[in-house]
Amino acid sequence: MTSGYPTAATEAAVQANIVSAGYAGYTLPSNPFTSGKDISLQAATPCCTGDYLTGDTSGDEAGITGVTSSSSTALKADATWIVEPGLANSSCVSFESANGSGDYIRHSDFQLYLEPSDGTAQFALDATFCPRAGNSGSDYSFMSYNYSNQYIRHYDYDGHIASDGGASTWDASSLWNEDTTWAVASPWS
Repeated sequence: MTSGYPTAATEAAVQANIVSAGYAGYTLPSNPFTSGKDISLQAATPCCTGDYLTGDTSGDEAGITGVTSSSSTALKADATWIVEPGLANSSCVSFESANGSGDYIRHSDFQLYLEPSDGTAQFALDATFCPRAGNSGSDYSFMSYNYSNQYIRHYDYDGHIASDGGASTWDASSLWNEDTTWAVASPWS
């Protein structure tokens, strides 16, 4: 029996062993995650299929926003991501903003932010996500590299990493499979 929680370094080491050993246990529908490719991530929850994962350079939280062909150029850029090899593990991915800022999606306290890399190992861990077959049965889900039971989720239009049925509000089991599933769409910018 144990008590407490493992350190982020311990969790990262365990995850690295899982990835390197090939114990993936999943099959991606295809692999649109080519390094340097621009993509947009569209919410797959029925309520929100016109919404895309967005961030801006103000350092605000990342979340979902409705984007259409008549949206501003800035919003379209905020909804476009450059796929990069994972900063903590190149078998996974990191998402760099295509708006020219050099910022990445990263989590901090389970909230998603758009921030520039500070070059630390912690930032690299927080900005690395491993694509999985979608939790809803289609498309893709993105597991946090350093919290392997947490996935990128939109909840109340904010972006989080969330577990199914965890202690936080955004961990609610209701719609968890749908809210953690994303369609890879053509880039908006």
